[in-house]
Amino acid sequence: MSKLKTGMEATWRRDLQVKCHTGFASLPIVIGLMAMILVVGTGVALSGFLESSMTLSSARSSNALYYAEAGAQDALMRIARNKNYTCDSPSSGCYTISYKTSGCSANEGCARITVSSDNSPKVIVSEGRVNNNIRKIQVDVYFDSLLDGEISTTTWREITN
Repeated sequence: MSKLKTGMEATWRRDLQVKCHTGFASLPIVIGLMAMILVVGTGVALSGFLESSMTLSSARSSNALYYAEAGAQDALMRIARNKNYTCDSPSSGCYTISYKTSGCSANEGCARITVSSDNSPKVIVSEGRVNNNIRKIQVDVYFDSLLDGEISTTTWREITN
């Protein structure tokens, strides 16, 4: 019976050792999986942040272009009312139109417009600003001498620096 007891104790000890070391191999695997999930999650979050930032910048750039076009249309309307209208101050702009509360003072949303003093073509340069996004439109206004100096054609283009 003592041999049976020692045999049973040996079996019991061996089973206990196997049970103690069974989970040891799975610990590095779990840690590795957690690290991979953390890396993938961080990558997805960073990608979302960058995509959001690019979308915001694109929207601001589009708004700056809209403001520049609106400023050019305003200047074109002033020229249509008075063909001798000029206002040429290239450094600061002839006049500004604010589209946001702070307007040009904080570059939140405005247009700065200049109109050349030339008779034909008159050149309108309108600069739309939204934060650090600046877009410029140039409009060349041609007058028809046969129609009492009425505007005959205009050409619009975006100026890129």
